[in-house]
Amino acid sequence: MKAVSLYDPEWTDGDYRFRIDAYYYKQWNGFKMPFHSHPTAEMMYVISGRCTVETETESGTETFRLRKGDFILLDAEVRHRLLVGDDSPSRMLNVEFAFAPQTGAVPTLRAAAAAERALGEMLAGRRPYIVLRDTNDVYHNLKSLVLELDETGREDGWMVQLQMSELLIRVARLARQAEHDGKSYDPYVSQAIRFIRQNYDRDIQIRDIAAFVSLHPGYLQRIFRERMGRTLTDYLTELRIEKAKMLLSRTDLPVADIPEYIGINSREYFSALFKKRVGQSPAAFRQSREMFVR
Repeated sequence: MKAVSLYDPEWTDGDYRFRIDAYYYKQWNGFKMPFHSHPTAEMMYVISGRCTVETETESGTETFRLRKGDFILLDAEVRHRLLVGDDSPSRMLNVEFAFAPQTGAVPTLRAAAAAERALGEMLAGRRPYIVLRDTNDVYHNLKSLVLELDETGREDGWMVQLQMSELLIRVARLARQAEHDGKSYDPYVSQAIRFIRQNYDRDIQIRDIAAFVSLHPGYLQRIFRERMGRTLTDYLTELRIEKAKMLLSRTDLPVADIPEYIGINSREYFSALFKKRVGQSPAAFRQSREMFVR
């Protein structure tokens, strides 16, 4: 089979859809794979356990030690091998994919790259491999993709094509974040932010966030402040105020009900906090914006 590089400009110059060549779950234990390559791109996601992936390119051999939540995206023809120790089994999900001429009106890689800047940048980068930690629901995306493929048996359907587009966009955004943040990037901070954004409407405490990322609360607070330039509490408060402003501007929810939607139990505290942060009361802020149109 002819090698199909993820970065071939043909895929974004013309109208091409995704083609899924293989997808499978696999439990590895005490395994040492010889170096090999595929004619298509491959994503290897670590669901549980630990493993090592070694790559061979013109620049030399690289070794990556992956654990639960890590994944690697390999371009076509990149020589690599998987190593799993006897004492640490690893469960993985692999997807191998390429491209085929567009059929019907399904989304194309060209359209996705044009609409999503991060994806366009990733494709232009032509990196032989990308190693990242999942902080943006990549695994959920992969599971949904595999379920759809199993249920329909079709890799050219709308859902599969949409999910593949979403998958690459998520990977591209993570890659851009990691590159932009450089040394300041920390997967624990990213996981903490993810937890806050998904739970700001609840009465969450720092200990809850720390438990989610499996770190001591004091250590998490320190690295969060070092990376973000503000405390966890400040970040959570700012997010809640932004959500309150959105609800006040775009919905007709009673002002008295807004605190319940942003994880604040006291109406009085919400009003005082909002005025301190925004410079006007919630009611005055609503009056200064256009009312919600039914």
